[in-house]
Amino acid sequence: MYANLTLFKQYLGIPASDTTNDNLLTMFLNSAEEKINNLCWVDSFDEWTYNEDIEARKVYATSRWYEVYLKNKPVQEIQTINWDEYAWIHGTDYMIIYDRRIIFKEIQLWSFWILSIWYKAWYNRNDDWVDRLPDDLKLMEMMLASGMRQQHNYEWVSSYKLGDESITFGSRGNMTPDDQYFSFTTLLNKYKNFNLPV
Repeated sequence: MYANLTLFKQYLGIPASDTTNDNLLTMFLNSAEEKINNLCWVDSFDEWTYNEDIEARKVYATSRWYEVYLKNKPVQEIQTINWDEYAWIHGTDYMIIYDRRIIFKEIQLWSFWILSIWYKAWYNRNDDWVDRLPDDLKLMEMMLASGMRQQHNYEWVSSYKLGDESITFGSRGNMTPDDQYFSFTTLLNKYKNFNLPV
């Protein structure tokens, strides 16, 4: 879960002491997390180590640097390249631009058909017990989970379709389903992932 149960209950206006539906609310949160991940084409927004194999022909090269685009963002650090530990310094030997565009000062590319890169990306949730996950991801999860809860109770349901995914929103307070849809898609577009064309 991106948001926790306590925060979700505050969002819904349910007293913390009321544990009657905690299991069901947790299921809604877990389901909403999976839906957000699917919409954004990611496995998770939690920090993890990823591997990408990039064909040499897809590496942009000049006489001074090499440039690649990685799928998961924001890239936190490069760990290995072609199975060798990458010990260069971020900001000196390589740069990360727009969270996923990596410019290397130097790499031993000519001896490989494939550039295999292991790197850390997304958000650390355990750094000094501080959750680095952005609040808007937690908010999106709670918005979806709230809609699922209202659909479960058959209250004020309205459906929308985003690409191949269908999402159902319920009204919350004075916010209409249209307003909630707009708010959700505005947040979602910031995190949508994609594969760059060949």
